[in-house]
Amino acid sequence: MANGFFYFCSMLLKVENLTLSYDDITVLNNLTFNVNQGQILCILGESGCGKTSLLKAIRGFMDRDNGEIYFQDERVFNKSEKLVPGTKGIAIVHQDFQLEPGYTVYDNIRHHLIQYRKSYQDSKTEEIIALCHLESIRNKTSKELSGGQKQKVALAKAIIEEPPLLLLDEPFSNLDNISKTEFKTILKKIVKKLKIGLLFVTHDSRDALTFSDEILIIQNGKLLKKGSAENLTKNPPSKYAARLLGLINIFHGEELNKSFGLDCIKNRNYWLPQSALIIETGQQFKVIHELFLGDEFEYDLYDNKINITIRSKERLGSKAYNISVTDPVLIE
Repeated sequence: MANGFFYFCSMLLKVENLTLSYDDITVLNNLTFNVNQGQILCILGESGCGKTSLLKAIRGFMDRDNGEIYFQDERVFNKSEKLVPGTKGIAIVHQDFQLEPGYTVYDNIRHHLIQYRKSYQDSKTEEIIALCHLESIRNKTSKELSGGQKQKVALAKAIIEEPPLLLLDEPFSNLDNISKTEFKTILKKIVKKLKIGLLFVTHDSRDALTFSDEILIIQNGKLLKKGSAENLTKNPPSKYAARLLGLINIFHGEELNKSFGLDCIKNRNYWLPQSALIIETGQQFKVIHELFLGDEFEYDLYDNKINITIRSKERLGSKAYNISVTDPVLIE
């Protein structure tokens, strides 16, 4: 259970020991994972770590160096193995949207049902327009749409034939906060209503943590760790993963021992969650920076040894504080 939705156990996609490369440069190495029906799975990694290449390989638009991909128990062919590359039943929302410029929103969506009876074309198009919140722009052409609106139309096109698996490439990177929230709501409804699997790739930890059932962290083309948002943040597998997940206050044990009198392992890394920090007015740490984040304040405090970041719903009233630490989290 994640994000309020239950996902089924029926496996849609199986990736086994996948290795991909460009011009003899390996971009993914020995990657293995599954995507189940009703599941939202995130691939989280830095730009250039092979995320987009993975989506190409899953759809059959890239040759594998090693490993296999199975979709609904059928092997996905390499690009060179088919005259017309691609895998039926796997849809993708492209970053460039790929809309027909002269078509209205309605026609852009309906166009993909041309092989069906007119009555079905009409009813299905209306259903998807409602599901994707497109009623108010249904008669606009793609040239009249904002980026967020174009993305919703591209999503509608992708799901019009109810593919079992939907792929998204950096789906939230160009959206403002209002559009992003709406798009996530629409996607969750689609996954629940159509009972499909959803796999998205991103470099943004906030999107990964707030929108997925499970996250795969990729580093240097390899799977570093797989888990739920809660498990990964409670037990970050490395300093790299902790920083990628957006965690702050990561220190060597020796630093913590000197500033807080702890007994941490000197050469190991630790994370200090906000719940582990107890602050009170004092002289040990000076406030050196204040930042308002909209719903909370963020402060940098310094004691001539380390810099601690504190987040507070209320503005701090003093210029210096004492800080004590309870339960620092050892990074694996």
